[in-house]
Amino acid sequence: MKYIFILKAVIHSIKHRKFSVFTSIFAISAAFAFLAVIGCVSFGLAATAVNSSLAFPLIVGPAGASDTTLVMSTLFNTDKPAGTFDYEFAEKLEKDERVSAVFPVARSDSYQGVPITGVESAYINEISQGFWDIDPMIDAKDIFGGKNSDCAVVGAKAAMRYDMSVWDTFFGSHGTVGDEDAHVHDFKYKVCAVMKPLNGPEDFAIFTSLKSVWEIHRHGHHHHHGHEDAEDDEHEHDHGHHEAEHEEHEHHHEAEHEEHGHHEAEHEEHGHHHETAEMHCVHDMCVEAGDKHHAERKITAVLVKTKNPVFTAALEREYSENGLTSATDTGRTVRKLMTYMNKAEDAAGFFSYGTLFLVMILVFITILTSIGERKRELALMRTLGIGKLPISLMIFLKMFFISLAGIVIGTAGGHLLLAFCKPALDFELGINLEPFFFTAIELRGVVWTLAAGVFLSFAAMVKIYRTDLVEEISKE
Repeated sequence: MKYIFILKAVIHSIKHRKFSVFTSIFAISAAFAFLAVIGCVSFGLAATAVNSSLAFPLIVGPAGASDTTLVMSTLFNTDKPAGTFDYEFAEKLEKDERVSAVFPVARSDSYQGVPITGVESAYINEISQGFWDIDPMIDAKDIFGGKNSDCAVVGAKAAMRYDMSVWDTFFGSHGTVGDEDAHVHDFKYKVCAVMKPLNGPEDFAIFTSLKSVWEIHRHGHHHHHGHEDAEDDEHEHDHGHHEAEHEEHEHHHEAEHEEHGHHEAEHEEHGHHHETAEMHCVHDMCVEAGDKHHAERKITAVLVKTKNPVFTAALEREYSENGLTSATDTGRTVRKLMTYMNKAEDAAGFFSYGTLFLVMILVFITILTSIGERKRELALMRTLGIGKLPISLMIFLKMFFISLAGIVIGTAGGHLLLAFCKPALDFELGINLEPFFFTAIELRGVVWTLAAGVFLSFAAMVKIYRTDLVEEISKE
């Protein structure tokens, strides 16, 4: 009966001071929600990084590219490529006996912020776990084979976000959203397949053939705007007029033709290139094509699967010291990134724990203040025969309830918030977030908060136990 009375008294006290109790619970909940977000995002980034590093042990890129840039731009698609280099390096790696598979990639375009990466069919075969939808006329094992130069394979999350399905068409933009040099290509892509979820950055990407990337930048397929349009039109008009005049002089004024031999030689050379090859350079993606010339094929990286870690180290050294390329051991680079991520997680956790501690102190002060305001009520309870221990226990239970409620509501609220924001976070971070995964940083927060709650509750309990309430009231 006595304990039921204590419980009712606790509930009455909470109802009587709703605002202060709600504020205390909300403060603890906010800190725990932040811990939940930190823990789940860190875990998602770590899991994605580890899985990607296991898939491709070595990445080769252009000279001067840092390890972090190679990994972030190639595996995570969150950074710009450092530049381009010749496709011949991929062919050389493919012939190396220490290599089991080679996957060249070329990225310079995007669609609505989604990176468009040029790859070969072998790469899709390597990463794909099947397709949600695929054009029945396309060979799933050679998806970029034949004349499928406009074919695009869309990641599951990108397709969901932009409602893309098979046979849809779209135009890519050079660079990424917000780039000063961004412009829209007039090359039309056609969605020929949508991949099943891979739970990685590939879900937020679009893949097309290497040949299409070279074709786009060989012909310079893009729209100009404003003054650039006018300048281009004027240039083309002047060029055409010059050619007409040149032909007229060629047929009617042989003497003048000899006098202007240098200009004619340039014109003949220009015509020869138009007959045999065509050369355009667009943002370092330069391609030469012709009947008698091999295309100058450029890529941004090569993903390499080696036969063992010893070969990985040897190849990294060779392709980093030749002065033409850079290379990185993906696993080692990812471990470095993980170290920085763990430090950032620890720092964020430290501030969260500090916030929790300050909140618990605030709750403790609030409880002590409420005790001072309720001296008469508590003294009346003493005169009714209720001992010091039950009254002290009532104070203990109230503070412990506030701590526990804050933990439960904050943890649940944080994970529900993550579930609600999952599509946006997944897309922006290029990861597959697990919103209801309980992490170590949260567990430590629960333990420390409960420990602090018990300690402060016990301190309040001791204070009220040592206070002679009847004597305090009589003094007033």
